[in-house]
Amino acid sequence: MSECSPIRRRTAITALTIAAATCVFANAAVAQALESDFSFTIIETNAQGQEQQIERDDVEPGEMIEYTLRHENTSDAPLAGLVIRAPVPVGVTLKPAAEFSSVPARFEVQAELDPEQDGLEWAALPAMRRVADAQGALVEEPLPNNAIVAVRWTLDAPLAAGETALNGYRVQVN
Repeated sequence: MSECSPIRRRTAITALTIAAATCVFANAAVAQALESDFSFTIIETNAQGQEQQIERDDVEPGEMIEYTLRHENTSDAPLAGLVIRAPVPVGVTLKPAAEFSSVPARFEVQAELDPEQDGLEWAALPAMRRVADAQGALVEEPLPNNAIVAVRWTLDAPLAAGETALNGYRVQVN
């Protein structure tokens, strides 16, 4: 096992913990009405080709991690305008088309899409980015998975009182 794997795992979990604590709170009322937590499992494929979710404390390069974020509306009223955000930690690469949501939501990724814009931008997949070619001209190319630094789901409808939303995504350890 690689000596850096536990460090990568801690980095990935630490980054997600920080983001999960702040990802959906638009104001203090929403923060008090929304109970949030996250979990992760390692995805392994058995001899029959079936996926299994395994809980363990270390990962190896090439392994898949599935993060699941749970948000429960503990208030008596629907919560509107919720946006669930989470990082793609350093040392892993997002696996597109493996994201999920238990409620209707728009999924987007964050990356540097245009070098002429300050900061990072959000886009739906498949996303394109602008890069300089050999002559210095800006050209479009597909956004590489390893350039994605965060993900988000914008819920299509208010989260009803007592309802729980599950959102998840997978990353591969570099």
